[in-house]
Amino acid sequence: MTTVILPRTLDKKPYRLRCRFKTDPHPMVSRLDREKVIIAERFVRDMHKQGWEHDGRVPFVMKGPFPQVEITTIHPQRLPTAREMAPYVAQGDRFRDPFVGYDYGAKPALTLAASEYWEYEIAGVFVRTQILTELPDKTEQ
Repeated sequence: MTTVILPRTLDKKPYRLRCRFKTDPHPMVSRLDREKVIIAERFVRDMHKQGWEHDGRVPFVMKGPFPQVEITTIHPQRLPTAREMAPYVAQGDRFRDPFVGYDYGAKPALTLAASEYWEYEIAGVFVRTQILTELPDKTEQ
């Protein structure tokens, strides 16, 4: 039997969380500084809704520029079982390896000079009193 021992009070643990935002290429420094402040305030507000507290002692750090990357969601395809394939194989159908020639959704990223938008990343330190755990997605079970 597994026993989990937890302290009576949970200490706050700091996490460095990152946020990316896009902007037009070759932004002026003054405009980039204004956008950084606006995005940081929105980031703190959004993370507060999720139960995070911003640690004001550590300033936000900005990195970039990066070329903009389109985010794509890949939906896994379910493979039929041997029992489901049997009637089709009896009729002469072939089941080829689904991973041969499969498009994984990965696209080559453009260079920074060829990008229509640039991305910058801000990172801030947030604290939380709760122990974070990860649960598998319903599709992975």
